[in-house]
Amino acid sequence: MINSVVSFVRILALDLLLLKTVLSNPYTSGSLLLQAERRSLHGQPMRAAAFHFPPCLSAIETTPGNYSYYGICNDIINWLSEQFRMKLVYVPANDSDVVKLGIVPVLVQQLMKKEIDVAPFPFVITPLLLQLIDFSIPLTVEDYHLLQPWPKEESRLTACIRPFSTTVWFLFLISTGTVIVFMAVLTHFRHQQLSKMTSFMNAVSDHTIFVMTIITGQGNYASPKTGFPFRLMLGVWCLTMVVLVNAYTGTLMSYLTVPKLKPIVNTLAELADRHDTQMTVNFELGKARMFLEATSGPNKIIGDSLRKNPQFLAKGNAQEALKNVLERGATYFTNRSQVKFFMAMDMKSHPKCRMTSSDPVPFIEYYSSGFPKNGRKNRIINHDLQYLKESGLLLNWLKKYTPNVDKCMLGKTKPRGRVTSLTPLDLSSAFALLAIGVGLSLFTFLLEIFASFRLTQKIRHVDEVGKNSNAKKPRVDS
Repeated sequence: MINSVVSFVRILALDLLLLKTVLSNPYTSGSLLLQAERRSLHGQPMRAAAFHFPPCLSAIETTPGNYSYYGICNDIINWLSEQFRMKLVYVPANDSDVVKLGIVPVLVQQLMKKEIDVAPFPFVITPLLLQLIDFSIPLTVEDYHLLQPWPKEESRLTACIRPFSTTVWFLFLISTGTVIVFMAVLTHFRHQQLSKMTSFMNAVSDHTIFVMTIITGQGNYASPKTGFPFRLMLGVWCLTMVVLVNAYTGTLMSYLTVPKLKPIVNTLAELADRHDTQMTVNFELGKARMFLEATSGPNKIIGDSLRKNPQFLAKGNAQEALKNVLERGATYFTNRSQVKFFMAMDMKSHPKCRMTSSDPVPFIEYYSSGFPKNGRKNRIINHDLQYLKESGLLLNWLKKYTPNVDKCMLGKTKPRGRVTSLTPLDLSSAFALLAIGVGLSLFTFLLEIFASFRLTQKIRHVDEVGKNSNAKKPRVDS
């Protein structure tokens, strides 16, 4: 009996010690306070700003005067209201004020007037806004891309000359002319040695046809009597043409069978240099300032273009910028989520791709929701948003509204299917072989000239000795 009492006392003391430890722990006590604050919110309304800014939040009128909302921001607000067991109430932003002032100033006014508890808009924190409202933790980090029209296909009329670059064609023509003239010189010199009267221009004409038959793959015949330098030159030319002709025909087949699309814009520097497209940007979200206030570099060039063409400074929602892309051929500077959302929506209504995107541009932004300044619910909502971010639900919801659009993505391949013209570096082995062959042929030709000259001198020397010996012989009279 006594042992049982002692055991009970020990257990009670241990429980009291554990309770004291839990209550003295700041994290546990903080959690208990959060739970108490959470229970105080049960049944209360959660007032959220309502606006049209896809893919964050989109409004659909179900019945006259009644709207339903969808988008990743709607998913966030719904999740919060369920977490706190609060009743979600959307407070629509005034459309006329949005058109007049812009969506950001209208939402800031709602927060400053305490009309809403949270503005589920992707705010970019600035010093000016920090003086007016509070912000949540950064929920997403987005890099920026260039949304642009689907590139046009290059003309097939010039497909026959595109396999080689301009430099290669120039080297090819120079090499062909050099070989023709050199072969004509060898032939003409050979005929003079054999005391044949032939015209140099006739030799040029004959060897032009000879060279063309080799280029077109018809083949030809060279007599052993033409001499070794000529046959060496001819052999090297044939070997060089095997390389060039096969490289040409293989690349030409690619040009004729694979769609060739004009290069897309992948950087701001490329956009500044292009004359067939201009940037469009959302003026009220502040991205335009980085171009309009730039003093040098590509950003200044783009800013000057925006000042000359104010119609590309989109106001209101992003639909105006999207219209500039599809109807005016502009390039929209926006974040990855909007790029994928607009491309996915367009792919649903059009079987063919009408837009594509660039590689990521070196520019990122952090997005946070807005709260009233020093709002009572800010801390508890921010706490659960941190949990939401760490859970990975945000990325899952984002994928739902921005599905796979790789079919229309050309940024990483610049663009996919494009065939690059062969450069002199690619064909350096063929031209090096031709140069070596011409050099060897010229060397053997000079050797033949030297040997022929020595032989001619010997013959002349023998003839002179014979004439002198005949002149010294005494004449015998009969």
